[in-house]
Amino acid sequence: MMLRYTATLFLFCLCFKKTEAQEPALDSLLKAERDYLKEDSNKVKLLNDIAFYLKSVEPGKGLLYAQKAVALAIKINNAGSLLNAYLARGVNYTKLSQFSNSLDDLQNAEKICESIGDKKGLAKVYNSIGDLYVHIPSNRENALLYFKKATTINEATGDKIELAGTLSNIGNTYVGIDSFTTALQYFKRAQFLYDQFKPGNKEDMYHFYSSLGALYAEISAADLQAIGFKGQQYDSAIYYTQESLTIADDLGMEYGIALSLRQIGDINLYQGKYTAALSYALKAKQLAQQKGYQGIEVDAIYTISKAYAGIHHFDSAYVYTDQYILLNDKLSYDEKKKTLTKMELKYEFDKKEDSLHFQNALLSKNNTLSKLQLRQQWLYSIGFMLLLLSISGFVFYRNRNKQAKLILQLEKERAEQKQREAEFERKVSDAALNSLRSQMNPHFIFNCLNSIKLYAVDNNADSATEYLGKFSRLMRLVLENSKSDRISLTQEIETLQLYMDMEAMRFKEKMRYEINIANNVDMDYIEIPPMLIQPYVENAIWHGLMSKEDGGKITLSFNCQDNNLEVIVTDNGVGRARAAELKSKSAMAHKSFGMSITHQRIELINQMYKTNMSVIVNDLYDGQGNATGTEIRIDIPVE
Repeated sequence: MMLRYTATLFLFCLCFKKTEAQEPALDSLLKAERDYLKEDSNKVKLLNDIAFYLKSVEPGKGLLYAQKAVALAIKINNAGSLLNAYLARGVNYTKLSQFSNSLDDLQNAEKICESIGDKKGLAKVYNSIGDLYVHIPSNRENALLYFKKATTINEATGDKIELAGTLSNIGNTYVGIDSFTTALQYFKRAQFLYDQFKPGNKEDMYHFYSSLGALYAEISAADLQAIGFKGQQYDSAIYYTQESLTIADDLGMEYGIALSLRQIGDINLYQGKYTAALSYALKAKQLAQQKGYQGIEVDAIYTISKAYAGIHHFDSAYVYTDQYILLNDKLSYDEKKKTLTKMELKYEFDKKEDSLHFQNALLSKNNTLSKLQLRQQWLYSIGFMLLLLSISGFVFYRNRNKQAKLILQLEKERAEQKQREAEFERKVSDAALNSLRSQMNPHFIFNCLNSIKLYAVDNNADSATEYLGKFSRLMRLVLENSKSDRISLTQEIETLQLYMDMEAMRFKEKMRYEINIANNVDMDYIEIPPMLIQPYVENAIWHGLMSKEDGGKITLSFNCQDNNLEVIVTDNGVGRARAAELKSKSAMAHKSFGMSITHQRIELINQMYKTNMSVIVNDLYDGQGNATGTEIRIDIPVE
């Protein structure tokens, strides 16, 4: 007997408070941040508050604000502000499942806490690292390790409310590994502290009561007896879930209201209180449907179908069973052979048989009825049961045929859609892989390693070390950026600068570059596909500058116009016509196929996101018509 979304509930409740205090309304925060123009620790705090607020609703936007907070904290050189900025960015990375980036930021926050002696801050960081490991099922032991580190600090600092929250986190983690008895013991310790010290954050109490109610509904009676529990299991489950519902209603937490209503409906269903279960489940379904909480909606529909069956409203039960199957199949698209939950005829027959035995018992005890009356009631009962079975069988057969046809149609459409999606994803993957290969082509890597060797042979250790450092940093950035669909403009420019630095060191005075960024370009906010600009820079170096005896200069310009990021790559090389002529004469021509691959990527990106990204190549000439280089203009739509 298990709540079907219990695991999701515990993960939702876990560590909700431990990374931030009670936040004010988002609109107020956004307005305050816009109106506050001074760049100081107060500005960083506003950015962090917004990032913390958004982590549970829009972590993608929360990450942007956290990145601004990190940049500003570094700029003003404030360790406390930087600590919270790293923490804010780390928890948003966790919500986005970017666990490597999250761990980097949280470990940076940990180092700052240790350097400035901030023990309470360190406890929050440990809780956030624990939350990170909870999201990785194979690392639950590490989650417990960090939560228990936080517990030690909470006990040392005497912060009872923080301690209660950390104990709740440990309890939730033990639930995730099915150690329900241990989980309940930690929840009880937390409850003792909450009852004694009355936390001001009601949202914390909502999540605590919701978790505790779900645990009482799921834990076995034997486990409860083993720890000396003497109350009624489901009464406790209803009590704590009702408490969470009251708090959610007071705070206007619509998701929490829907979740608690659905949970109370399930608990009543387990007790055979079908009417009460139906009432709560219908309310949960209505609210979840209005707000788009599909996970809660599908679970509520399941409870409704079972409750209708319990009160013998079989037509309604079948209708809601069909709704459950369709919606659950939509939410479980990857599970092609999802078990189709239907009302079982044997279950219904057993229910009817129990009802018949009950009637027989009553009839046998009623000595005032005559044998004729008894025989008539038997006939009526049998006739009613046969009629009910006939109707149920007809409805079942009709719905089963309709469902079989619908399933065949859905399977066919799903197979066709999956085939189209697989083909499209293959093209995207091939383009991304070819783009990565074009940046890390063996010719470039060989030249880099050869340059490092020459520096070493010349006993130029400093240059060799510098070149090797840039090379390793570039390789890491290329590999990291290739994992994401979009990266910030700051990351892209950093990659380009490292690439051009290395080429400039290798070709010494023959290549120079300049990067111009307009004031209206927010490099931390704007995101573009990774590895998009580098192939054009590589092409300009190899076919524009290297064909010119005295080399030349690459100029990169970034400017925003009409919701477009305009990137211009300019070189003062020999021009395309001369480069093509020289290439045809050279047996050792540099094979740069990155531009054609990037063109394919741009077409796929435009198709996928319905955008209008474009690339225009212009030849540059002087007044006498002589080629003076090439200009590549890339227009990238930004939100």
